[in-house]
Amino acid sequence: MRNSRKLIHRSMRIGLSMLLLGMVTVAAWSQAMPDFSGLWKQDNDRCQPKRSGDVTLHIEHHNPELTVETSISHGSQISGHAVQKYTTDGRASVSTGADGDEFHTSVVWTDSSLVFTIEEHEDGRILHSQETWSLIENGATLQRTRERPNGEKQILFYRRQTGAG
Repeated sequence: MRNSRKLIHRSMRIGLSMLLLGMVTVAAWSQAMPDFSGLWKQDNDRCQPKRSGDVTLHIEHHNPELTVETSISHGSQISGHAVQKYTTDGRASVSTGADGDEFHTSVVWTDSSLVFTIEEHEDGRILHSQETWSLIENGATLQRTRERPNGEKQILFYRRQTGAG
């Protein structure tokens, strides 16, 4: 009888320890996964190569759902607009970009960054690329690093617009 009580107490301690460990793991996971939600304006001078025109991203991020609304304008005229919906669990999505091209995209987390594997269907060609999204400068800047298999690389920077979200 005494041994069975010890066994029950030991089992309860092990169970409680595992529960606490699980809670700490979930808390650490949620802290490591940033929220990309907000209104972002492209910083043309900082982009490599430099950009022109006004590009804004309105991002709604409720993991695993990620919705990105892109607006492109030159002067007062909107020259492109697109809404793309992704999931961050690796499932592929198909969308149309602001330039009218079709995109087949899968998104996964790598550490605290989102990695997009992209297949762009443009004028009968299929272009492959990978993008890594990271929040830098205490979440004030979204950095998008785009790389193609031929070695071409672009780094796009977007500044978070305060008071918008």
